[in-house]
Amino acid sequence: MKKALLSGLVLLGLYANAQVNVTASSGTATATYTTLKGAFDAINTGVHQGNINLSITANTTETATAALNAVTTYSSIIIKPTVTATIGGAVASAPLVNIQGSNVTIDGSSTVGGTTKDLTISNTAATGSSVIYMGSAASAAPLTNVTIKNSILLNGTTGSTNLIIANGSTVAGYFNNITVQNNDIRTGFNGIFVLANTAAGNGNNLLITGNTVTNNIIQNAIYVAGVGGTSTISNNTIAISRPDAGSSTTPAGSLGINLGAGTNNATINGNTISAKNTSGSGINYVSGIAISPGTTNVSTNVYNNTITEISGALTYVNSSGVYVGGVTPNVKVYSNKMSGLKNTLTGNLMQAIVLGSSSTTANTLVYNNVISDVLATGAGQAAGIFVYSGAGYKIYNNTVNLNTSNSETGISAAFYVNSTNVTAAGALDVRNNILANNKTGGSRYSIYTSGASNTIFGNINYNDYFTTGTALGFIGSDKTALTDIQTGYGGNVNSLNIAPVFVSATDLHLDPSSNSGLDNKGTSLPEVTTDFSGTLRGAVPDMGAYEFTSTALGVSDVNAKAKEQISVYPNPFSEVIKISDVKGIKAIQINDLSGKSVKTLAPASEINLSDLTTGLYMITFQLENGTTKTLKIIKK
Repeated sequence: MKKALLSGLVLLGLYANAQVNVTASSGTATATYTTLKGAFDAINTGVHQGNINLSITANTTETATAALNAVTTYSSIIIKPTVTATIGGAVASAPLVNIQGSNVTIDGSSTVGGTTKDLTISNTAATGSSVIYMGSAASAAPLTNVTIKNSILLNGTTGSTNLIIANGSTVAGYFNNITVQNNDIRTGFNGIFVLANTAAGNGNNLLITGNTVTNNIIQNAIYVAGVGGTSTISNNTIAISRPDAGSSTTPAGSLGINLGAGTNNATINGNTISAKNTSGSGINYVSGIAISPGTTNVSTNVYNNTITEISGALTYVNSSGVYVGGVTPNVKVYSNKMSGLKNTLTGNLMQAIVLGSSSTTANTLVYNNVISDVLATGAGQAAGIFVYSGAGYKIYNNTVNLNTSNSETGISAAFYVNSTNVTAAGALDVRNNILANNKTGGSRYSIYTSGASNTIFGNINYNDYFTTGTALGFIGSDKTALTDIQTGYGGNVNSLNIAPVFVSATDLHLDPSSNSGLDNKGTSLPEVTTDFSGTLRGAVPDMGAYEFTSTALGVSDVNAKAKEQISVYPNPFSEVIKISDVKGIKAIQINDLSGKSVKTLAPASEINLSDLTTGLYMITFQLENGTTKTLKIIKK
């Protein structure tokens, strides 16, 4: 009995100090270690082989980097906690964990198939620390099939990067099939830093998805460069803390997602990005997404991202929701929603989308984006879409509403072209956009082109221009009316000057009951087959990011909603309403809501109703075929 009790106490003592339990399909089948480093060292020397499982049963204290080498004696390694646990240590000027062997999964959920984050990997050193390095320096033997998921990665300083995917250090490396999924990444100069040696296919099948990168990240939440294969950055939640300090010669900034040189086939979708109340010294800028892969880019698609609260006292031109720069072709920016973009530093810039390619053949398509609430302060410039340089841009079916009430004294424009840098003939194709400027201060334009030449527009038509300012547009000089836009810019034969009525300041769907003049006023474009919400575009589509159907009712046919029916615009109106088609109209009658006749008029394409008092009226068209049609109109 005493012997049995003694054996039990010894066994209990062993497991009490066993934070890492190892099981292997060959070599030594089972063992326990007090640290992850101890388990990795045993694997590196071939003690455990084949398929290996590491169970984290309690907290570990690592005194040096836990490094897994690229040895051939194991087939796969799975690291998984059985309880809520921390792999921790204070390892200065190095990572806590370094993975240079392939076929490794760190799954921080303690349940099978779970998504809970029960494992924390923490490097508390205050100097040069990182949490995880991974990668390979050998082009012939790239790191492959490594997954980090369901974990909390906690770094000890903002002076160095949290998670690095490169060559096992900070140098560009070789790797494929890397997944970083559903992690909480906290503290770092960069959150996730991916640097591949530029080579065809290198970095293929990189997936960064479902992560939260919101706590004390300074420069890039996610940075990817050199990845020649496909990469996907999706469904991450990102919040930048502040931009890094810069100088007059070396601007420094903070970027939610940053695609660097050599990233040639990337998809960025479904991410939520913010950088609220950022501040810092030097020349600083903030962008939600920045794209500058260079000339080798095959395809970059940026879609379904939500970018909000990009704000701060920022002094550099690049501050924006999405920035496309460098000699970068073949980019699509579509179906993104951007709002709350505010530069609080007097006299400086803020834009939702900046197109700044140095190429005249950028082949960049920007469509179905929804933009609102863009602010510059004092004499600063605010723009929805800002074409800074380059050529080869197609800008289709975007909805822009600059609607922030402010004390701006500078220029704001829903669409702004810097024609000092944009000079190539036919550089821009601008169609089917709603470009509304509802600001209250400064020089407010729907469209603004800094120079006088209109040859940069290869096609400009089917746009709705509106502003609360005195001039609708600017090209060489102020253009007050739509006819002036048509003369100054050329084209625009089918463009409109109608005040769009949105569902709300934050919901830029067109109100179906108040936008009959905009119903079915676009033109079909082969590049844009659906709207922001995925609704199929009609044969004759609507302008802007959203399709809609006017709900204006005809008395004789309540259900008739065909888009070819008569419509009136603007609605609401101030003085004059326009009728889309007067053919077949015999007479026009206007009644108040009590049914009392206010006016009876002869058919005309424009009707002056400036003498009506503010309110809601019904306008009835008596048609030559004996039928009638009644619409609601609102006098402002």
